Amino acid sequence: MSGYEEQYAIKSVMKRQIRNSELDEFLTKQLADAGYGGADIQRTPLGTRITVYVTRPGLVIGRGGVGIKALTEKVEHQFGLASPQISVMEVEIPELNPRIMAGRIAHTVSRGTAFRRAALWAMNSIMNAGAMGVEIKIAGKLRSERSHFEKYRAGVIPKSGFTVERVVRQATADVLLKMGLYGINVKISLKDAFPPEVQFLEPVKDQQAEQTTENAPEQTTEQQVEAKEASNDEQAKGEDA
Repeated sequence: MSGYEEQYAIKSVMKRQIRNSELDEFLTKQLADAGYGGADIQRTPLGTRITVYVTRPGLVIGRGGVGIKALTEKVEHQFGLASPQISVMEVEIPELNPRIMAGRIAHTVSRGTAFRRAALWAMNSIMNAGAMGVEIKIAGKLRSERSHFEKYRAGVIPKSGFTVERVVRQATADVLLKMGLYGINVKISLKDAFPPEVQFLEPVKDQQAEQTTENAPEQTTEQQVEAKEASNDEQAKGEDA
């Protein structure tokens, strides 16, 4: 691959990533009422397949599929995607999706609820859903003209290593209030994604011992048969004598 081709490939990848981020931001605004929890964008030979994860798929699909058709037309016209295919999937446990929970906190705070009460409610809901740990951080002009942040934490949240990439899910959201802009960051660690601490493998010695144990009864039976035949021969010789 020449330098020009390599540079063109890098530019195309960066352009695709920027378009995906813009599409994700567009879907966040369009599907806020449906509980948007993220999207999976894949390129296929037939076009671009977009899988949208929401808590209320009925609001996205609409009556008779009108909603999904209108959304497909908007995506095709605004982002220039060739024959996009949008499918809707329901999130089974919304409390374990950090994006949904960050959006719920932002929506609750925008309705006038205190940020501390909204954060504690979200934290309890996440832990009751079976999470291993949760951390919620809210930053902005919370109580005065000076910006600061507050953290709310429960359970176990890994902070470093490969475990973080495998176990921890995080998302951010923002909400504009009279005091200013609030930033909300939610981290959730999942029990199911945590690797097992110990794995017991069956050693080879145990297999050999089992084979020896299985062969042991057969050898014992043959020895008993030989012993009986030898005793019968001795009795026959005694009678002949």
